[in-house]
Amino acid sequence: MDEKNVESGLAKVVGAPEASPVAAHAPADATKLVTPGSSGRRPSRAAAANAKEILSGKRERELFDPDEARREAAAKRAAAAAERERAEEEMIARWKEEDRLKAEAAREKAAAEGTAGAEDGAGEGADGDANGAPNGAPEDASVPSTSTLAGRSKRNNAAGADRRPTGRREFPLPPPPPEPTQPYAPPLTHIGDGEKAAPSSWPVFGCDACDYNRHGCYSCLMGPPVRSSYKPDAAHHYDVPSVPVYHPTEEEWANDPLEYINKIRPEAERYGVCNIVCPPSWQPEFRLPNKDELRFRTRIQAVNELQDRPAGPSKRARENAARARAALEAAGIDPATFPPGFLLGGGAGGGGGRMGGGGGGQKPAPAPDTPPGSAADDDDRAKEKKAEGILAQYGFTSGERHTVKTLERYSDYFKRKYFSRPGGVPANVTIRDLEGEFWRLVESPAGRSVEVIYGADIATMEVGSGLTNKDDPCDDNPHQLKYATSPWNVCNMPYNPSSCLKHVEATTGITVPWLYFGMTLSTFCWHVEDHHFYSVNYHHFGDPKVWYSIPAAYSEKFEEVMRRRLPHLFKAQPDLLHSLVTILSPKVLRDEGIPVYRAEQHPRSYIITFPYAYHAGFNTGFNCAEAVNFAPVDWLPYGAVATEQYVRDRRYQSVAHDQLLATLCDACEERPSHCATVAAVMRERVEREKERRAAAVSSRVGNSVRMAGTDEAPDLFERDCHKCQADLNWAGVRCECKPKRLYCLRCVKECGCGPHRSTMFYRHTGEELDAKCARLEELAREAGGVADRAVAQVR
Repeated sequence: MDEKNVESGLAKVVGAPEASPVAAHAPADATKLVTPGSSGRRPSRAAAANAKEILSGKRERELFDPDEARREAAAKRAAAAAERERAEEEMIARWKEEDRLKAEAAREKAAAEGTAGAEDGAGEGADGDANGAPNGAPEDASVPSTSTLAGRSKRNNAAGADRRPTGRREFPLPPPPPEPTQPYAPPLTHIGDGEKAAPSSWPVFGCDACDYNRHGCYSCLMGPPVRSSYKPDAAHHYDVPSVPVYHPTEEEWANDPLEYINKIRPEAERYGVCNIVCPPSWQPEFRLPNKDELRFRTRIQAVNELQDRPAGPSKRARENAARARAALEAAGIDPATFPPGFLLGGGAGGGGGRMGGGGGGQKPAPAPDTPPGSAADDDDRAKEKKAEGILAQYGFTSGERHTVKTLERYSDYFKRKYFSRPGGVPANVTIRDLEGEFWRLVESPAGRSVEVIYGADIATMEVGSGLTNKDDPCDDNPHQLKYATSPWNVCNMPYNPSSCLKHVEATTGITVPWLYFGMTLSTFCWHVEDHHFYSVNYHHFGDPKVWYSIPAAYSEKFEEVMRRRLPHLFKAQPDLLHSLVTILSPKVLRDEGIPVYRAEQHPRSYIITFPYAYHAGFNTGFNCAEAVNFAPVDWLPYGAVATEQYVRDRRYQSVAHDQLLATLCDACEERPSHCATVAAVMRERVEREKERRAAAVSSRVGNSVRMAGTDEAPDLFERDCHKCQADLNWAGVRCECKPKRLYCLRCVKECGCGPHRSTMFYRHTGEELDAKCARLEELAREAGGVADRAVAQVR
């Protein structure tokens, strides 16, 4: 292609600024296909025809220099911009000249009429001449007028300038505003004297839902509305003896806490609970990570239904269940498809956790014959999601999510509002007054319902501990670093070298602490710790806690009294003692011959609960505490008893006792001081195991195979009995009729098949278990332990 054709192609491309990049590379004769009125844009059919001809080789693509085309296009754009700028400058100059001429005409007119505007120089000054020049300036000096200084917008026209005032006009000032009839006051935040810290006031709430009622509603309170039913003259006061309070010295505090607890155990164990007050040197800060942003789930407690209530869920749960059932039916969902109790949200008081916790009820069970992933399964999931949304509208959640500040505000509001004298003035109540009103509500619930909220069982594994963590650099206060490794840090106590739980993996609520944010009158009902462990509760800050305890020697009698006094509750909920939703007053228990003791826990103090000692209590105001379990070797006999109780109640074991016992046998080689107790518990457990194996093999089991971790000989590590949920670490039985089910030696009779179809899988033979016991007893004798005394304790 010659140079002439190239230049022609360039001219055509550059001369079409609206052309696309594809058009820039089109051949020269492509413009012939452009239709009239298309503004230079080729129809898609023409573009397709040109492309087809080029690809088929019928027409050769014209070449041109793209860089030269870009330069020419840039030059044209620059020239157009310069032309626009020149036109704007000419327009502005023309406007300025028009304004100058109009201003001169206005001054001449004002001078001819002799108006004040002429004396003021048409607004330029009182001493100016007729041309508007100020004094001392040349006569030909051109001073712009107010109109000229104001300038002109492109949108203003010349007619607008004619309407401008020609002179200065004085307007009278408006009269001053009237004096306020009342002095200004900031928005009301507290009822009473308006001060948050004052005892004679309480916070004010209100939102759109309640039309800004100063008493608030559930939405703005984030908790139940408060109505006072305080009756100080009807308070129930009981003279309950106090538990021992210990004040360790700095030297004792510097040593192992489990050694100190073992030192005071002979006296303190008789009370079930003891109080340890920290020495002055113990000053840890509350270092919960993101404590200002943390939001935690709370639960609602009806204080007046903790002792005397009908069987089943609380009044609030029953009312919500009726409304939710109607809503489900209106949405086309059959409430009968949900398991029994699902609509009731978990029973009265929101039980389930260690301190009265636990979530709602069970979730709807899937259809038994519905294969996963099918259309029917998708429909069930959609229906379940819709049902959960409806249930949430009727309060079927544990409670509102609170922050530390919002729960403190609600607790302060409840305390000041509920404990108020006639006329609405809050009363100055003492711990004794709070205690008397608490037991009045528990024992005489007739009248108004009193509901509180409790932020219990908050896993520090997820939110962090209130004490210094080992990962906290403490840049703001390096002195706090020492508390991260202190043996008195509740996070470290389960893993103390003398604690049996150091061999247990991290388990929330047992080896990993729980946090508790309490409010006024929130309650933790009668309970014992899981597996009858020791527990330690550290009070971080806030108002005191009041504890009640029963010694372990009276625990069985206490359980018998509970069943006899509350038969309707046990009939509806057989595991009532594990649900932490029921409390009996000290008067009832003392009338039954059960001793009850009392402790008052303040910040920077520890409450130690001993094995199998029932304890309960309530909070006198907003506070924060942290609790965890630990297990010195003297706990082992209690743990063995707890295991048998769990099997009897068919309750899940959070710690596999047989597995832990076997691990302790190996650990005694390094800690001979534990050998006497471990040997006694191990010997009794081995004798019982041999008896059960002999009974099972003779009547129900035809084969015995050692565990090998194969399908034919599976390892039953961390496997549980299908019937009673017992630990199968030592031995388990499987029948051919149901190969996925495993039974312990107690429940092997549940299968009706012949012995030839059942196989027992064992980890150790009876002779091997006897050898372990003999080794432990030998170590105990070498360490000077008195095994006979340990055996007597077990028996």
